[in-house]
Amino acid sequence: MTQHITQAEDRLITDKEVAHLLGASRSWPWKLVRAGKFPAPVKLSVRCTRWRLSAVKEWMADPQAWQSANSEG
Repeated sequence: MTQHITQAEDRLITDKEVAHLLGASRSWPWKLVRAGKFPAPVKLSVRCTRWRLSAVKEWMADPQAWQSANSEG
């Protein structure tokens, strides 16, 4: 399935914005990333990390399908 991603959907968001979208704490997405169950963020510099909004929305639409499609092995 091909999706058209607009510039607004592919913007970079902070961990605070991710937490707000998910209704979770700021640390929860980081725990899921370490477990391979959530999209990894983009490291912009030593102290600046952001998530692609499109990746977070894809995960939110179907977490199990995202994990299956992105699992290693």
